[in-house]
Amino acid sequence: MRTLLIVFVASALLMSACGPASAPPAPPATQAVATSQPTTAAPAAAASQPTTPAQTAPTSAPAAGQPKRGGILKVGLQADPTSLDPQKTSLTALFHVTEHIYSLLVRLKPDLTPEPDLAEKWDISPDGKTYTFTLRKGVKFHSGRPLVAGDVKYTFDRLVDPATASPNVALLSSVDSVAAPDDSTVVITLKQADASFLTNLTNPAMVIINRDAVQQNGDLTKTADGTGPFKFKEYVPNTRVVLERNPDYWEQGKPYLDGIEMTIASDDTARTAAVRTGTVDFIEYAPLKDMPNLQNDSSLTIAGDQNTNIRFIGLNVTREPFSNLKVRQAIAAVVDRDAVLGPAVFGFGTSTAEIFPPGFWAGLSSKPPAPDVAKAKQLLTEAGYPSGFSTTILSWSQYSFLSNAAVVVQDQLKQIGINADVNLEENAAYINDYFGNNFDMTVTGTSAYVDPNDIYLRNFGTGQKSNAVRYSNPKADELIAAGTATTDAAKRKEIYQQLQQLLLDDVPWVNLYIANQFEAMKTYVKGYTHIPTGTNYTLKDVWLDK
Repeated sequence: MRTLLIVFVASALLMSACGPASAPPAPPATQAVATSQPTTAAPAAAASQPTTPAQTAPTSAPAAGQPKRGGILKVGLQADPTSLDPQKTSLTALFHVTEHIYSLLVRLKPDLTPEPDLAEKWDISPDGKTYTFTLRKGVKFHSGRPLVAGDVKYTFDRLVDPATASPNVALLSSVDSVAAPDDSTVVITLKQADASFLTNLTNPAMVIINRDAVQQNGDLTKTADGTGPFKFKEYVPNTRVVLERNPDYWEQGKPYLDGIEMTIASDDTARTAAVRTGTVDFIEYAPLKDMPNLQNDSSLTIAGDQNTNIRFIGLNVTREPFSNLKVRQAIAAVVDRDAVLGPAVFGFGTSTAEIFPPGFWAGLSSKPPAPDVAKAKQLLTEAGYPSGFSTTILSWSQYSFLSNAAVVVQDQLKQIGINADVNLEENAAYINDYFGNNFDMTVTGTSAYVDPNDIYLRNFGTGQKSNAVRYSNPKADELIAAGTATTDAAKRKEIYQQLQQLLLDDVPWVNLYIANQFEAMKTYVKGYTHIPTGTNYTLKDVWLDK
């Protein structure tokens, strides 16, 4: 086996090495990079000066030999995307398809800092409130129509339109207006300076869509017309997605592949077998239970490391008994996070009570408390439930690292008299129940994040659609707003540490662990770069050495 571990660390993020809590076969060796807090809060923190990024070409991972053109990359997807509309969900399974079809104004480099995509440059006003983007010339949608600034305005207007019901609307919460003064210029005016704004634009939900495609088809559920490296060809729900090369893609010479054939392979054992036998060339979410076999397979390359996604127990604070703080505190007290790591991720992860990875610049760097059954029982008694109660834990059927964790949590809750059934649902049903607030407890995970404001505002801001547990605290809203408005890194760190402590006290979530995430591919798959947000957009750089 060849191990390709490309671990990039932004100034805003520390990806530290982690050891297994139990004793599974050792993960591939990693190089940990220790990073202190950034001297500026984010790329937008330099907003007092007009900014024109010097680098307009993307970076890609080094690969041995000269890239070869042609061939179809066969990919094993873990889950069905359920739709092709990037604005109407925050489902990672969808983004793993649409990120190849569409482009962003600004995208992430492998070190998690923004770089130009459809916008070749941008300027920021001295007060940090006005962003002027200049679009690349000659970019076309796959249907052949040139991209114009009006498409960008339409995209952002549609995302915040209540009729779209996007769970990602918080990403544009600081925007006051979007204007397209000419076909090549987009002017975005903010309500106040927002240190997270540029990184918000890199979210895969912020891809630029073709207004004509929406108007002609009614929505984008089953069709897609982007400007990305690959064109949409076919989507058969729960079976496959087929993409073909975009010959007019703006990055000269890319993509190298003729196309991508994605097979939905939710069963972990089947996905492992598919890549080992060569039925597919590449699998995402390489099953952690199968890592020993994958690591020891000489026909495979493994890419990955710890990512930035937190797995947690979400408690619906609008429902009894979870509206009772002492009940939530009791659940937090009884949970043994280290015991979850083995069955959930086979030791390939780090237990944490915080939202952020260990060493993250805006975190508390605290150790998760040991489980305390006696304390949990006392809290439950004080809450009026001395004998416990019955409830249901909602989780995902496709993601074993979540469903397995749900079963462990179910067993741990029995120690304090909480009898929980585990209800596993497929993607579409889960999304409906989760965002529809139709659950008691849930074991789930977040989308990837880069700036703290992303996870805090979307998941804990009062009234936000992604705030599925319906948490609301004026103090939290105040801290979220303060962290967004200031561009001083030291102040942001202090604000976000206060906010993290408040959430630990209020317990809308009981955070469990941050898992490692790996991709497995045949050794002839070259040019792939693993990014710790979990995105696979670097498939445009992939080529087949065969």
